[in-house]
Amino acid sequence: MTTHRILPGLLTAALMAFFALDVRAEPPAPPLAGPCRAIRAHDGDGVDLRCNGALVRVRLRDVATPRPGEIGYNEATRALAELLRERELWFASDDANPRDASGRRLVYLYDGRGANLNVELVALGWATYSADGGAGGLEHSFRAAESEARSDNRALWTIWSVTARGMTPP
Repeated sequence: MTTHRILPGLLTAALMAFFALDVRAEPPAPPLAGPCRAIRAHDGDGVDLRCNGALVRVRLRDVATPRPGEIGYNEATRALAELLRERELWFASDDANPRDASGRRLVYLYDGRGANLNVELVALGWATYSADGGAGGLEHSFRAAESEARSDNRALWTIWSVTARGMTPP
């Protein structure tokens, strides 16, 4: 068989394998609520949603972002707002009705494609994985997304790297 026939087949197989392993394309958990729209991001992992006319305050489960006063706080907050802007959203949870210390529902957010936006925020580099509430069913996806963001020096990883070297972030 000639090379011009083998290479396209190998490329197609490699691309199919890559997309089959994409951790952000997992099927969503059964939606508990939606559709919703993001109204306001409070910080990098907390947002107000409008769901069927009701206000729902949520915190993204299994993610950690900089807190007020920490490097990257404003950027992570803007990134979350931009990620959710103009999207129809649904939320789901591993538990019956988990809440954080502020009374916000701990949720996984999904868009219309079924993409887990919590994992997406970590993959973009604006959050890290946190199993503080106990490792959920998506631990592997979160760890892979964080590893990818860190190795590509995305977003917060760049800011933290520059700051660690004693330079001022751009």
